[in-house]
Amino acid sequence: DFSPEGRCVIKTFLEAVENGVGNEHKTAIFPISIFKVKSGINRKPEDKNYDLFKLAQRVTSKRFFPNFINLDTEFNQNPKWDINDPKRWYYEPSTMGCRTRVYENRHGENSSVGRGNASFTSINIVRIALKAMTKADSLEERKKLFFDGIDKIMNLTAKQLVERWEWQKTALAKQFPYVMKYLAEYNKGITPNEKVENIIKHFTLSIGFIGLAETLTALTSSKDENGNYIKGKHHGESDESQALGIEIVKYMYQKCKSFSEQYDLNFGLIATPAEGLSHKFTDSDKKIFGIYEGVTDREYYTNSNHVPVYYKCSVQHKAEVEAPYHALTPAGHIFYIEMDGNPLDNLRGVEKSIDYMLDLNIGYISINHFDNYCLDCGTHFFERQPKKCPVCGSENLDITERITGYLVGSLDKWNRGKLAEQRDRIAHL
Repeated sequence: DFSPEGRCVIKTFLEAVENGVGNEHKTAIFPISIFKVKSGINRKPEDKNYDLFKLAQRVTSKRFFPNFINLDTEFNQNPKWDINDPKRWYYEPSTMGCRTRVYENRHGENSSVGRGNASFTSINIVRIALKAMTKADSLEERKKLFFDGIDKIMNLTAKQLVERWEWQKTALAKQFPYVMKYLAEYNKGITPNEKVENIIKHFTLSIGFIGLAETLTALTSSKDENGNYIKGKHHGESDESQALGIEIVKYMYQKCKSFSEQYDLNFGLIATPAEGLSHKFTDSDKKIFGIYEGVTDREYYTNSNHVPVYYKCSVQHKAEVEAPYHALTPAGHIFYIEMDGNPLDNLRGVEKSIDYMLDLNIGYISINHFDNYCLDCGTHFFERQPKKCPVCGSENLDITERITGYLVGSLDKWNRGKLAEQRDRIAHL
């Protein structure tokens, strides 16, 4: 919004996030705010709202939020978007705080307004890779077995989602008065006793996946002369593995497009956040296949197409590896970097990192760091899981960090898979 009133609202909201909540000015866990970046609006110094983009970078460096959605990517653009149209927001995609994206619509215009995700199901692609690895020695043989397995499980998943949707569509509008109130785009004239089919046909059905890194490590592994397992490489370690990773995710993306045609519903591929699945799938696969280095030797599988959190690399390298997957996962994706120390001391580094990610056509961006607050002396400091305040020595601390999109002050309620992942994280240089 270029108007003085609109700019004031954006600026004041960001300042409220920066200021924190309560007398102690703590970091607000909710809402997850998202800043839309667009050339001609706020992307470049000559853009009228560039100062708000700079403010958003400062605020995220202190409070984790806002995240950033890149409206300049090809998959986030709409030919009907016009900078002079005061309702241009209608043609912009929206993203749930964690990563879910809603935009493409075969039953109407591409827009996020009045729409949502009906349901999604995630696939354990690591298990399919492990089956292929244990049955064949050559990469070509493994690939054939793997893609056959992907084909079968995706067909089953699509059928399951459609069967669920067939049940969901029989619900009556009066069962969801709050939802109906805010779906005015599609519920015009609907009566309380009408079924919601013509509304939720605009929603999305998403198929997700977890553990691309472990999948690639398994598929590219080999054996020594004694038949012993030799660890393969994930997409952050090898260009060949990266090419295979893109081939796999592109195949899954194309399958989702074919499901959209087959069932006349909005199917999409999502880069699963894996809050609980990260350890459940791993536990199950360990019992079946045993322990393989780089595959089943940790307590979790890596989220979707991410480079493993424990792999040491630069921001640039991580971004270059993960960027191509965003166009292939239109139902949702996110790119994270881990910053060490106080980002407020290196705002130029934050700015350069965000600019680089935007230039690579990454669709959705978030920066992780640490925010600790001493409840006794009021000191804010940035340190991983501190035991005491560096100023007064108090152990009465409020600790905030991010796990799978959520800000948490305590790790007590998270499953052991996510706890293990949190312990393994290293900062990107």
